[in-house]
Amino acid sequence: MRYLRPFQRLALIGLLVLGSPMTEAWAEIVMKILVVNPSETESKEFTIHSALPPEVKAEDVLDTDGLRVDYDSRAGAYVLMGTVILKPKQSLTKHIVLEDVWVVPEERFATVQQEIEAILAKLAGTAYESQGKLLGDSFGRRLADIEASQEQPAVSPDQHISLYRDNLKSLQALDADLVSLRQLMVMAALQPADEAVLTGSGAGAALSGTGPDRGGLSILTTWRLIFFILGLLGFVSLSFFLVWHRQLRVQLAKQAAHEQAAATAEDLFTNGNGTSLSDAPTSVQPRIQPKSPLAP
Repeated sequence: MRYLRPFQRLALIGLLVLGSPMTEAWAEIVMKILVVNPSETESKEFTIHSALPPEVKAEDVLDTDGLRVDYDSRAGAYVLMGTVILKPKQSLTKHIVLEDVWVVPEERFATVQQEIEAILAKLAGTAYESQGKLLGDSFGRRLADIEASQEQPAVSPDQHISLYRDNLKSLQALDADLVSLRQLMVMAALQPADEAVLTGSGAGAALSGTGPDRGGLSILTTWRLIFFILGLLGFVSLSFFLVWHRQLRVQLAKQAAHEQAAATAEDLFTNGNGTSLSDAPTSVQPRIQPKSPLAP
């Protein structure tokens, strides 16, 4: 087998990419691989290594035209592999027949539409009915647009594949947005069956405190709850203040007793070491009698 020089290898890769048109038979798409020997004097052996689109699996290749299908772990896709020997200036075209897998199944559109209708049916008669209807109508229009775009004829197989990928991304985005509609369904399911919304006359009755409290708390009950919470907070704050004040008084008393004991100890130390004899009591002063003068 003869290895390609750099300029020959680049020319071959360009021919493989540019020379791979597909027919417009959408049931079966034909991919063409063109191999050309640019040499004018030498016969050469070429290795074909062409990656298939990522959506194509081995079972989707209907005809390999003498090539074999293998999985390339580096490319992360199936590839067509084989070798051909070409004479000088000879070209060879391989026709690979692929099944058209670039179509979103109708069942997927039907599944999404059925889910939207089922959620709207569960939201009927609840507080979230109008909001759910707005979301459901928006999602339904988006789903219809995606389905209609797929039915439009494509100019080329490349456009057909590109449109499929765009529709797939749009469907994934729609599935993500359906979470908001599912959340409304969960909220409606958690709401008690006999709970009413404060709207119209029911709201006026609840605000005035005269009607039954089915949709929420009345104004009187709400203010009572607020005053109760404020009173509880005030009681807790007063309790903390009294405890703090008592601990402060005990601390001050301990500090005063400590200072008084220190002052007493200092006085005793001073009397024991710094007191002069003149300051001592009379009972402990020495009794010295003057001697009588000597008789002549």
